[in-house]
Formats: sequence, structure tokens, C-alpha cells
Amino acid sequence: MPKENDELGQKILDTAQALFNKYGVEDVSMHQVAKTAGIGQGTLYRRYPSKSKICFTLMEAKIDRFMEGLDVYLQSSDGEPVAHRLRTVITKVILHFNEDLEWLRVMLTSDRLEDTKNIMCENPPFTFLRLQIKRLLELAAEQGVLMPLDPQFTSVMLASLPRADIILYMRDMGYSAEQIAEEYCRSFVDPLFIHR
Repeated sequence: MPKENDELGQKILDTAQALFNKYGVEDVSMHQVAKTAGIGQGTLYRRYPSKSKICFTLMEAKIDRFMEGLDVYLQSSDGEPVAHRLRTVITKVILHFNEDLEWLRVMLTSDRLEDTKNIMCENPPFTFLRLQIKRLLELAAEQGVLMPLDPQFTSVMLASLPRADIILYMRDMGYSAEQIAEEYCRSFVDPLFIHR
């Protein structure tokens, strides 16, 4: 039975992904997902009580792939200046959020977000990002190119600042994702480093 449940769950996610791609997240109803997947609405709601839950589940897979890619970048860029590497990490995070703005908009208005706010700093993507930033800041300190600061504190602040709701707000103000990333780095990353 667990294999059937896994197959059903994957069928629901695949159906939802296809519908979201075709019509946009906000224009797809739970009824439409159930009907297209060929299942009853009760079955769908038992597995996914809301559209935002489907979005969260789909986003988890994307975030896992993103973290793997970020790890590959960090391992392959050892010879680059730390300031450049940190700028690249932050830029990649902001551009990643930008790819799924509509999904994030749906998730940010969901009840489930309230449940996750208190544990946001404990979730694996945040922890991964914070640890990577901390490692880069410690490396910069060892190299003598970091302003006097606490890498632990600063890594938490940097990892928490590129929030999806703020990126959405800045996009609504007319900034492109690239502009947001550039201004973010100019405001919060560049001042951390001693420029010789």
C-alpha cells in the first residue's frame, strides 16, 4: 500500500505541476487538480489540504536541487575572492526566489506559512545557506579581508534577509531580479569586506 500511496502522491504532484505550468498557480483550483488526476476531491484533500501544501511540496524538490547546485559552485570556486563568492551565493538565492514568484505569492498568503515562521531558522535550506555564508565569512577573516564582525551573527542576518515577500515587494515596485540582487549585495555584502 505505501508504494501505491507514493505513486498517487507523485501523480497528484505531476498533475499539479503541469496545470500550474499551463495556467498559473493562482488560476488552478484543487477541484481541477483532482479532476485532471482522475481522483476524488476527498482523496486529494486528505493528502494535500490546500494548494499551498502542494506548492510547498513541489518547492522542496526545487530547493534541494538548488542547494546541490550551490554546493557544486562553492566547491568549484575555491580560487575566487571570497567577496565575489558571497555575492554570487546571494545573487543565486535571489534569482532562485524570483523564478517562482507566483508560487511564493500563494505560499506567503497561506495558513501553513504561519506554522513555519517560528521554525524558519531551523529548516534545512536556511541552515545550509547560513552555514555556507558563515564558512565564507570565516575564510575572509582568515585572509584579513573581512571587516571586524561576528561571522555567526552576520551569517544569520544575511541568510534571513533575502526573503521572498521582500523580493515580491521590490518586484512590484519595478525592480528586476537582477537589480534586486545587485542592490542587495551593494547594501549588505560589499560593506563587509576591506577593499584594498
